[in-house]
Amino acid sequence: MKRTGGSAKNVDVAEPPSSTEQRLMEAAGALFASKGYSAVGIREIAREAGLTIGSLYHYASSKEDLFLKLMRRNYARVTARAREAAATGSTPAERLANLVRAHVLAEVSDSEVWRLNRSELEVISPEARAELVALRDEFEQIWRRVIEDGVADGSFAPEDPVLARFSIIQMCNGVALWYRPDGRLTLDEISDVISRQALALLRAG
Repeated sequence: MKRTGGSAKNVDVAEPPSSTEQRLMEAAGALFASKGYSAVGIREIAREAGLTIGSLYHYASSKEDLFLKLMRRNYARVTARAREAAATGSTPAERLANLVRAHVLAEVSDSEVWRLNRSELEVISPEARAELVALRDEFEQIWRRVIEDGVADGSFAPEDPVLARFSIIQMCNGVALWYRPDGRLTLDEISDVISRQALALLRAG
C-alpha cells in the first residue's frame, strides 16, 4: 500500500518490519543525540519516525526499552567487529593494532550512539544501566585477552595492564570528539598513530 499526499510525518506506510524498525531506531538515536535522553518524549520519537504511538509500541514497550534496543544493536555490531579484528594478525601487537583501527572507525561512524552510551547511564534505571555495563565489559574483555596474550608471550610489558587497557580505549573513544574529514590526517593515519602510542603504553618490545 502506498501513501498518497499528505505529510511524511505521523503516517504509517506499509513497509517490511525491519525497515520500519530501522527508521524508528534512526529517529530515536538522532533525537537522543540532539536533545538528550531525558528531554525526548515517546510521542516525539513516534512523530519523527512517521509512526503512530500504537505502531511504535509494537517495536518497543517504552522510551527506555527503545534506548536499550539502540545500545544493544550498537554493542552487538562493535563487539562483533572487535572480535574479528582481535582474531586477525599473527602477533599480539598486530591484533592490538587491528583492534585500535576497528574501534576508531566505529567511534567515528557511530559517534552519536557512543556519546549517548557514556552520557546517559546515570538517567536510566539501575537495571538498564547494569545491562549496558555488562555489554561494555564484554567488549573490553576482548582488549584484555589480547593484552594478556602479549604479556604472556613477552611481547608486552606494561607497568599496569589494566590502566594501559583503559587508557588505550579512551584514546580511541576520544577521536570522534575532534576528528574532521578535512583535517590534517586521514582516519587511517590517525589509527596508525594511536596504534603506535598504544604499543608504547604497553611497552611492546
